[in-house]
This record gives sequence, structure tokens and C-alpha cells, in this order.
Amino acid sequence: MDISSFKQPTNTNYSLHNNLLSRVSTPRRSDQVPSILTKEITPNTSCTNQKSTGRCWIFAALNMLRRKVILNKKVGDGFEFSQSYVFFYDKLERMYYNLQLMKKFNRENKLVNHRAVQHLLKEPFGDGGQWVMFSNVANKYGLVPKDVYPESTHSSNSAGVNMVLSRLFRTCVKDIYKNPENTDNLIKTAMQKTYELLIRFFGEPPKTFSWNYKKNDKVETYNGKPQNFMKEFCEINFDDYASLTHDPRNSYNALYGVEHLGNVVNGDTVKYLNLEMNRLNEITKRAIDDNTPVWFGSDVGQFFNSKCGLLDSKSFDYINFLEIQDTMNKKDRIQYCESLMTHAMCYVGYNNDKYGHINYWKIENSWGTDGPYKGNLICSNDWFNEYTYQLIVPKKYLTQNELAVWQGEVSRLFPLWDPMGSLA
Repeated sequence: MDISSFKQPTNTNYSLHNNLLSRVSTPRRSDQVPSILTKEITPNTSCTNQKSTGRCWIFAALNMLRRKVILNKKVGDGFEFSQSYVFFYDKLERMYYNLQLMKKFNRENKLVNHRAVQHLLKEPFGDGGQWVMFSNVANKYGLVPKDVYPESTHSSNSAGVNMVLSRLFRTCVKDIYKNPENTDNLIKTAMQKTYELLIRFFGEPPKTFSWNYKKNDKVETYNGKPQNFMKEFCEINFDDYASLTHDPRNSYNALYGVEHLGNVVNGDTVKYLNLEMNRLNEITKRAIDDNTPVWFGSDVGQFFNSKCGLLDSKSFDYINFLEIQDTMNKKDRIQYCESLMTHAMCYVGYNNDKYGHINYWKIENSWGTDGPYKGNLICSNDWFNEYTYQLIVPKKYLTQNELAVWQGEVSRLFPLWDPMGSLA
């Protein structure tokens, strides 16, 4: 490459080299971002904190569920489920799920350098997950209050446990490939060790528990199993929910899945009903109008101004500031690896402009309570459209045709490495 013909920029900004890009590419806004929105879900719970982990999908799911407990059981606005309880069993079940996959791959004569095998070996124990992976664990093991199974150092900082479990997994896979006749014993031994390690890192989860709580200023006690606690306090049937996506690469009003993506053997599989973005907008608004939070997956790193708590290209406009030619639309960004789902949160409010159109959405995040919205975020409607990829909503909001597609056969399975196989 010959750089002799390259030109110096004509509008060199001397502030950039010594400042963060986000600080110098924030334009002055012509509109005012509302601090109080037209519609907000109640109760207004305090934001939770996933700390140094990738448990956003668990936190978002439990944040979605806890308001119903607070409202129906009158347990107080500070109630939280134990996020580490779900985390423990996801790690345990995911080890078994992935080892069974490796057993299957080996019997299908997929060599170690096969792309699917390498994909699992590369990051077998990242913290990310999907809504159906949450519901699989909750259906099998139930849920518990946070003070029954509190955080440990390693449930709040998962790098250590992930490193150890990944090494255990890869060692077992190596042994499976070298000694396939002994596969079942190898997996049994690895699972016993996984359970021991998780107890050492997180503590042993309760099989039964006793929990005192205040209901209308009166102390009451729950005694029983986590599965019964979830049924009694959450009053939820996960079959009542559907997973929607906006993936402009593929046909709309069609059902898609991701091959080999999951965490519980014989659990529900990952599938998506792909809809136009205007339907995702409509359904999210209807849910919020019904005081129902909406779990969603998005690319949170796109145009995120952390100081302002905003997700909006107008609040972090590095494209125009640096005069970059950006010709990609949402379909292009997915195809060319510019964007994919990276983080799960909950939509919990919206704001109408003077014409009655939604211009901003309120988001409940799980990064603590710092920031101008006390840990919550605000995104523009444009950001919603461009960087929201998945919603979890009650099936009652679907049309009859959409419901029929959701309950039908998957038309196509994406491979594990497809962007729609990414874990929030």
C-alpha cells in the first residue's frame, strides 16, 4: 500500500486525541429528553446490579417477573429473586447439555476442527443466555428470594468460575474424542465435579427453605420447595409467552430456530417469530399500557452515551463528527458483523411527542443505580427500531395468524454461529 497520496484531514479537531470520543461527539440537542415519561410501569422498582458478569438475561427475566410478585403479594418494592440461584443451575445444566452435544458430534464423525465443535470449545461457559434458557431452568428448579440464596463473590464476578469450568469441559471433550467407548462414564465424572465446583464457588442452593416476608405490615412465612414458591408467588406459565424478532435478512411472519442452542437437555428449544418492526413497536406499547414489562435483546453498545443515560445516535454522533460514510442499514449491519444482540433489558415505559407518536422509551437496566435516571436508560424510537432484535411478550398480543405461525413448525434452523444465535 502506498500512502504517499493520502491527505491530511482538513478539519482536524485537536480536542479528540486527549478526550474520549463520547465526550467530544455529543451534539447540542434540538429536543428535550423527558425525565418523566407519558407512560411508565408501576411499581417503580430500583435497578438491580449484575456486577462483573454477563447475567443480563437472568436479571432482565427476574426484573420482568418481580413486579407481579410485588403487586399481588404486597411484599414491598425492594423484593428481588435470587439471580445467583438461576446462574448456578444454568452452569450445571449447560455443562451437561454441551457435553451431550459433543458426544453426539463425535458419534456423527464431526472432527475436532469441525466448525460446530470449535464454536462450543471456544467459549463453552460464557455467561450469556436466552429467554428460553431462563425458562428451562426456572421450570426445572423453580425460583427463590434473593435473601434465601444471596450473591457470592464468584456469582458477582464470574471470570474465575468460567475459567475453571471451561478447562474441565475441554478436558472432558478431549477424553471423549480419544476414548469414545468411555464417553458416558467421562460425562458422569465431569458432572459430579461440576456440581462440587459450583457449590464451592457459589454455595449450595436450597432444596427447601423457610422465608419470612412482610405482607401489608404483617410478617408471614413461606415454607417449601423453590418449584412451589415460583408457582405460588409468580403465577406464571412460560408457555403463555412468545419470542419475537426483527431480522430483516429473513422473511417476516415465519418461525426460525437456532440449531444446538440451549442449556437443558429435553428443554424447550430456541425459536423466534420474525415480524416487521412496526409490530414490535405496537406490541411493546400494548404490553406497557397493560403494566407488563417487556424483556428484550439489543445491541446496547451502539450509540450509548453513559453519562446521559441515553441510547440514541443524536446523543453520541461519532459518525458525523468523524465524517464517516455509513451506508449500512439494519440488514447490512447483521450480515457484515457490525451489530448483533449483546444485552438483555426490559422496556418499562414510553413517551409521546406532541403529535401522539412515541419518541422515547424507558428501559430498566441491571447495571446498578448510577446515572441521571437512577440506572434506568432512555432510548429514542429510532434506536429501538435499529438496535432492538428480540422481544418476549404474552401470546395474547399476537394476531391469530401470528399465533398460528408461532405454534407451527420452524421453517429454518440457523447454525450456532449465526448472529441470531448470539447470547444476551
